[in-house]
Amino acid sequence: MDAEILHEITLFLYHLFLIPVGFFSFLYYMLALRSMSINHNEIKSKNNNEDGNNEDGNWPMVTIQIPVYNDPVAIRCIEHCLNFDYPRDRYEIIIADDSDCEKTKNLIDNYSKYENVRIIRRNHRNGFKAGALNNVLRYSNGEIIVVFDSDYTPPRDFLKRIIAPFLDDDEVVCVQARMSYINSDQNLITKFASICLMNYHNCYMPINQKLNIPFFCGTGGAIRKSVLEEVGGWNEESITEDADLSVRLIDAGYKHVYLPDLRTPGEVPFTLRSFIKQQKRWCYGLTRVFIEHWKKILLNAHLSIPQRFMLAFITLGYCVCPFVVGMTLFGTLGWFIGKPKPILISDIIRFVEIFIATSGFLFSLLIALGKEGRMDLLKHTIIAALTIGIVVSITNSIAFLKAIFGRNETWVRTPKLGLKG
Repeated sequence: MDAEILHEITLFLYHLFLIPVGFFSFLYYMLALRSMSINHNEIKSKNNNEDGNNEDGNWPMVTIQIPVYNDPVAIRCIEHCLNFDYPRDRYEIIIADDSDCEKTKNLIDNYSKYENVRIIRRNHRNGFKAGALNNVLRYSNGEIIVVFDSDYTPPRDFLKRIIAPFLDDDEVVCVQARMSYINSDQNLITKFASICLMNYHNCYMPINQKLNIPFFCGTGGAIRKSVLEEVGGWNEESITEDADLSVRLIDAGYKHVYLPDLRTPGEVPFTLRSFIKQQKRWCYGLTRVFIEHWKKILLNAHLSIPQRFMLAFITLGYCVCPFVVGMTLFGTLGWFIGKPKPILISDIIRFVEIFIATSGFLFSLLIALGKEGRMDLLKHTIIAALTIGIVVSITNSIAFLKAIFGRNETWVRTPKLGLKG
């Protein structure tokens, strides 16, 4: 094929992929700007008693569930839960231990001496985390269920504050705290992983709370047991069971609350491999949630158009990844295949225009950094987004296509270091 024709084809494909990337970039710009217009105190005002005061002292019974699979760091989470300032006779801790690692099992067994701690094990891992949580639900005595991943380190007043919205409003069925990060400054991977979560909690969750559709994040959250049982528990076929549950609860019209000032620290992936696997799981799982519940998301007459848009954006947002990969691939090929020519000012202006037009996601990351007070990570954000971000876009594209075509994606545990927290 003639080099000039090949170059023309490459440019055509580049511009073809550029269109959807530009569209999603525009959405990122708009959502980031919308999040800036939401007053933080306006979100707080929806939760009148988020400090956890309870004048009558009538505290509901709470079950804390900690799913564990070969994570010795779970003992750190258990210790934090034992230190809650909640009345000791009004909460229990159930450790759903699926471990086949003797070290982890032995460490956890040491906590059987506590009256309010129970250890429940299965002889299989059916349904992975969702299966473990469904299994311990029948042993749970609390009217409210609180879930922590094993690496989380909730503050002493967490339980009283997460319970407060339930005391204020009988219609509240789900309350989610804000994630924070123990190891965010460990290396470039942890910085980027933390920045991505900062983006979600600073740019998207405030909008979702404003629209009364915040998602349950699978850890650092609470839900009424009766409602969880009513909707059929956790979906063991989903590898993002938290998002699946959130959509089902929102579809049923239940009220959710997000507490932006209640932070619960946990660990983020510290290797590129673990970060890629986590992102692939989220990409695949959320895409499958949209595919399986698209009618609930798009056709629910009880939801407003903004609500439907945000639900679709959260669950289907990873569809931009293949377009990012295509744009990058054909843009790079076009650069090398084309005939060498002097770089003109018009070329530079064109490059800047395209960069700005396709940098909505990067813009939202920068807004998140500003809201988080972490502008010291600005340099790392730009470097990581243009390097790690491209790699993750490639692997997420594979996960997205697997989800679209119904191919299975394996649930993978993210390894933890057990850093001090």
